[in-house]
Parts: sequence; structure tokens; C-alpha cells
Amino acid sequence: MNPMNDPLGQILHQNIENVRSAFPEKSQQMTQDLIEHSTTECLWHKKNFPGHVGNFGLMNECLDCLEEIKKGRCAVDVKNFAFDTYWVVKKFWDKVDIKGQDECWPWLGATKKKDTETAAYMPSPFHSGRIQSAARVAFWTSRGYVGRLRVFHQPGCNILCCNPLHLRIRELESIPTPSEISVVNLSYGNIFNNARAAHLKN
Repeated sequence: MNPMNDPLGQILHQNIENVRSAFPEKSQQMTQDLIEHSTTECLWHKKNFPGHVGNFGLMNECLDCLEEIKKGRCAVDVKNFAFDTYWVVKKFWDKVDIKGQDECWPWLGATKKKDTETAAYMPSPFHSGRIQSAARVAFWTSRGYVGRLRVFHQPGCNILCCNPLHLRIRELESIPTPSEISVVNLSYGNIFNNARAAHLKN
């Protein structure tokens, strides 16, 4: 049924038009935000592959990533990311002391406030700054992009820990933590061949 033939639809349409007329600048900005939001890419998006584009929740979490998190995805693998993101992800994990799966993985990079906070470089589509906590970046690049949701350590964990199995998000507490990290891979293989292949695709 055409909503314009429905009395309620006509009322809603008229109310929307009234709001647009009363607040033209705000209305235009909201429309622009919606357009930009629909083309925003998550860190896990790969060019020429579907998913991880314009599908975000209220806290800017990638809903495609959230589905993978629910399935138990947990991997430290630079091949999960587009080649142009490879160096950023690799440089981050190169600053983590990766140990056994049951141990804390200390952050070896920059810290502040007398080693009580970590500072890691990672651009994000929904953060104006490019510096995040190392725990947040570890979660984003091993389990999924969760936007503005805060990442916490499990009780008794080292404050500098980046082990994905030790990281928690309160809003996702109902989702079981994976029992293991499926893979740890910080190599993209022959980066020149991969760069050439990525260039040819584009």
C-alpha cells in the first residue's frame, strides 16, 4: 500500500516536511550524515568484498563484526584486513609481547600516566583522534570493530594486556568469550605480489 494513500502516512509525511521547513540547516546536516554513514567502512572491510560497510549500531559498532563476534571469531591475522590497512595492524601487533593463550600479552608501545594507560595508533571511522587504548585496538583487530563500546580487562589482568581472550565488553557479556585464538599471523606473505594484486583489482 502506498503510504501517501494512508491517512497516518500522510500525517507523518506532513510532520516530516514541517520539521524540515522549520530546521532546514539541521535537516540538511542530518541527511548528509545519513549519506556518509551509509558509505562508512569498518576496519574489517575489504575492497571488492561485501559487508562491513554502512551497517552500524547506536554505538557505531559494526553489526557485521558483531555477528562474527557472536560466532566466536578471535584471530590475530593481518590477512583479515585490506592490504592498505596491513601496515597499521602489523605495527600494532609488533608492539605486543605475544605469549601463551592463557597469559597476559603486555603492550610494549607508548604509555601515559605512569604506565597506567596505553596509547596505540589506529584510525577509526567514528573517532576524531587516531590514538586509542591498546586494549581497544587489540579487540578491534582480533574480534571485531565495536566502535565506541568500551573495552575492559578481565579481573586480575595486567593493565597493559592485549590478549584478546582477556578482553571484555560489558554490553556483550551475554556473548561467550572464545576458548582460543584461532590463529596468530603477522605476515601478509609476499607484500609486493599482494600490493600488485590489490592495485590490479582497483
